[in-house]
Formats: sequence, C-alpha cells, structure tokens
Amino acid sequence: MGRVYSLPEIYDIAFDFRNVPGEVNFLLDAVRKYADREPRSALEFACGPAYHVREIARRGFVSDGLDLEPAMVAYARELVAKERLSAGIFEGDMRSYRTDRRYDLVYSLIASFGHLLTNEDVLSNLNCAADLLNERGLYIVSTAHPRDFYGDEEPSVKTYWTMTRGDTTVVTDWGGSNQQFDPLTECDDVVITFSVTNGEESRQYEFTERLRRCSLNTFRALVQLSGRFEIADLLGDFDLKMPLSNDRESYRMVAVLRKQ
Repeated sequence: MGRVYSLPEIYDIAFDFRNVPGEVNFLLDAVRKYADREPRSALEFACGPAYHVREIARRGFVSDGLDLEPAMVAYARELVAKERLSAGIFEGDMRSYRTDRRYDLVYSLIASFGHLLTNEDVLSNLNCAADLLNERGLYIVSTAHPRDFYGDEEPSVKTYWTMTRGDTTVVTDWGGSNQQFDPLTECDDVVITFSVTNGEESRQYEFTERLRRCSLNTFRALVQLSGRFEIADLLGDFDLKMPLSNDRESYRMVAVLRKQ
C-alpha cells in the first residue's frame, strides 16, 4: 500500500494552502524572542516538499530539511535545485539523525510529531533535536490542539479539502471519521485518501497511517524526563501573542522548547 508521503507531487498540491511566509515569520521571531539572538540557521524535521526550508533559504539563512521518505527527499531536492537555493535536503530519521552541523532552530510541523508512536520515540527525538542545536537553541513543535484528541467537539482544523494546481485537482480526506483509536497505545490508525483528477483522468489513492495522540501532560512529562529542554512557551497558533487555551481561536498547540 505504501505511505501517503510516497506521492510527493500529489502531497505538494494537497498541502499548498498553508501561509508559509507567515509561519516562517513566526519561527524566526520566536528565535529572536526566546533564544535572544538573531537566527542564522534552521533544520526542519519531516520536511516533506520543503515549503519552509525553501522560504527560509530565500531569506538568506542556512536552511536544511530532513525526511525519512526517499521519494519525498528526491522531490524536495528537485524543488530546491529548480529555485537554485542553497538548502540541504537529507534523508534520515528524526529520532537518530546525526551531523556535525548545528542550528539555532529545529522545527517539526503539522502531523510530523504524531509519527513518534512511543514514549521512547519522543525521547529519542528530543535528544536528537538537542544534539543538533546550538546552546539555548529552540526546538519548535506544532501538533493538533489537545482537545482534538478527544472528539467531543468539531475538529479545530479541516480534515477534508480540495486544492488545484494547473490541470490537477486533489481532494484530500485526512481521516475524517474513518479512523480507529487504540486507547492502550494512544495511537490512531487513520485512513487518508487522495482523489486526483487530471483532465478526464481520475484516480484514488488510499493509505493507512498510524499517529500518536500525545496529551499535553504527557508531552510536559516527556520533556522534563529528557532533561534536555525547558518549555519556554505553549502557544495556540503561529502567533507569539496567542497562548494555548481552550478558546476556539487557539486551534493548535505550538510548543517552544529551549535547549538547557
């Protein structure tokens, strides 16, 4: 069946709705505020098509990306080369990646952190990020809002949407109600569907991905257990003025971790 990330061009179209310049503004401003320095270098875990990696590189910063899926790595490298950007795209695991390079910022966005399925995975990821950071550097993790893990309200973000680029239209169903939660592992088996139309041709791709629901208290405990970071702030969006809360305006969790 493969993985949803093995179709990089379709994934790229499906997720091309994001305000990448605005999110990059937030990431860089967070370094200025919480690390008290002008950012010079950044690495994205599970970078996918490297939207943010490329935007940071366009601004003249050292900007690299890491991804586990070979097809996605090759695709992102093509996009970087097409723009003639100075950005490295590396194939590797965000639990164990090693390099001599050090960064002011490491970041993980959308559902990437959810692929860390066990406490051991999360601790390995935290250690990996800390080893890649300069002193007092930041690891910024964006996840779903904790309330979305309990299904008592409308999801904070959409799970069904349509995007078009040129002659290609991609309708994405990211789980919706078609998912199975295992309360013993705190993991969902999420069925993800891409319905792709190009001219008169249509095709549907279906994948099952397993994602962890890491609660806020569990996240706090694992950060403390790692001993590598302090939680500098918890925000409800890519907005330095939006604290994490139960208000609907706070619709995701953005954790700002500072290396100890």
